[in-house]
Amino acid sequence: MEKPISLSVVVCTYNGAKYLQPQLDSLLQQTLMPTEILIHDDGSTDSTLDIAYAYAEEFQIIRVEKNSGIHGVNPNFFAALRKASGDFIAICDQDDIWEPTKLEHQYAAIGDALLIGGLSIPFSESADAPVD
Repeated sequence: MEKPISLSVVVCTYNGAKYLQPQLDSLLQQTLMPTEILIHDDGSTDSTLDIAYAYAEEFQIIRVEKNSGIHGVNPNFFAALRKASGDFIAICDQDDIWEPTKLEHQYAAIGDALLIGGLSIPFSESADAPVD
């Protein structure tokens, strides 16, 4: 019998309430479902954590962790990666929206490699607006 896939998705947040719900919805619509979605917050002062906790209450695969204070983008990701439990870990920002087959394609492509990347498509609310 083949061992089930153990796949964590790490979402690092900081004052991302505006973006978090669509991101989490896109993660929950993956054709290859992660076994864990770890939301790791870096001291948000908006409603980011309220949204994260509401999702964690509704979806058993979502876990919320937070730093004590603000550490910055890279330290927040490093702390989150240390807490992820999956054999495979995918990382994303709070304002990403993933195509439904993203994890399926990444898992199929990784093979024996230690790391794999992907392409991003920038978007904004206005075609004339700069992408953050």
